[in-house]
Amino acid sequence: MHKRILIMIGWLTLFSALIAMIIGHSGSHDLNWTINQISTYAAGAPHDRWITASMLLSCLTLVSISLMVSSKILGDNYLTYMAPLFAGATIAGLLTLAGYEETAGSMRILRSSGFEAIRQQSFHDAGLLIFFYSAVALAVVLGILIMAQASGWKEKIIGGVVALLGTAAFPLMTTAWPGLIGLLSAGPGLKQRASLLSIWLAILLVLAVASSKIFQPSRPLTRRG
Repeated sequence: MHKRILIMIGWLTLFSALIAMIIGHSGSHDLNWTINQISTYAAGAPHDRWITASMLLSCLTLVSISLMVSSKILGDNYLTYMAPLFAGATIAGLLTLAGYEETAGSMRILRSSGFEAIRQQSFHDAGLLIFFYSAVALAVVLGILIMAQASGWKEKIIGGVVALLGTAAFPLMTTAWPGLIGLLSAGPGLKQRASLLSIWLAILLVLAVASSKIFQPSRPLTRRG
């Protein structure tokens, strides 16, 4: 029963985080989602607290995923012990992001800031790096874990897609891909959102695999002889 509760919490918080993120981007403001990063919205948008709520809800999703792995829902091998470590680091990064709001959206602003603002921005940037690299590693590890424990080709393919989505999050965040498709005016905001969407989809597939293992109908008993 507790495994089903974990999966229900995972689904609820995953979609609640997405809804909160969308609400946080709404309202009348001068921010541009293709240019300004999500943390800028969390610090300066009219519905900034919804962005923070989205971060905290994502932490709950990761907690449920970590407990699912620990409960052997997704399999049992050495990767079972690695996934919760990356999940914990991802949660720590998100909590740091939520606790230390952005104080400078550019280097120009940062240079003219005072000591406290620079200190807060330093913690914020550290939280972002910890979260991002840990989330990418977590998605890749979960994908490999699903493939390693899969009983059929369907799960193996899903595991491969999860690992691919986790891997894709890195170039989506760090390369100038918007220019390749003609979005020359797009800034880091678009790259960040595309990268986070890739990770979000990876977690969605992980929950789908876990749900199929827990909620699959039991096979009827057959009589022998």
